[in-house]
Amino acid sequence: MPDQPGFLFLRMIWDRRETPMPPVRIARMMSLHYGPEPDHPFGRRGRAMEAAWKQLSGPETAGMLLLDGDVVIDPWDYTVMAAHIQAEPGAVHVAPVKLWQVSKTDMELAWAWGHCRNGVFTQDDYGPEDPDFFCFNFTYLPRALVEACIKAGLRSWTFPTVDKEVSRVFRRSGIPVRVVKDCTPKHMHY
Repeated sequence: MPDQPGFLFLRMIWDRRETPMPPVRIARMMSLHYGPEPDHPFGRRGRAMEAAWKQLSGPETAGMLLLDGDVVIDPWDYTVMAAHIQAEPGAVHVAPVKLWQVSKTDMELAWAWGHCRNGVFTQDDYGPEDPDFFCFNFTYLPRALVEACIKAGLRSWTFPTVDKEVSRVFRRSGIPVRVVKDCTPKHMHY
């Protein structure tokens, strides 16, 4: 069981494509590698997430903090996120991350925040306060949401729909969401 303050911290690395990042020594971040398979050329991210949860979580694990392999954080980002999680472990916590057109080709803007409301991505001040969709980038999912996703079929969800499916389950759950504006992670896919 990790010595994290009550939650798992996973860096999700697709096909060994990880943006180098100095270690955040105050955190026990585990790297979760997943990649292409003959029947799943873009991998099975949902399956990897479910397997990690089942293997690493315990009855007291509050949730799972995800960091995408092409996103970097510093110790301050982790400290702020961990404090928000500790204050409200039953909520989703989303760090505002700029997504660039190269990674979201259907976007008309040069960049937009990786969370939105009603399908509208914006460049507004940190995006909507109450998003109903969030990319993972640097996001905490509480235990209730992880378990609801497992029941809804997380194991079968593949790229590019995992964050969409998690957000769909989230919208039906009544779980609160918080945008952690003091975090400044960087999406390095631009």
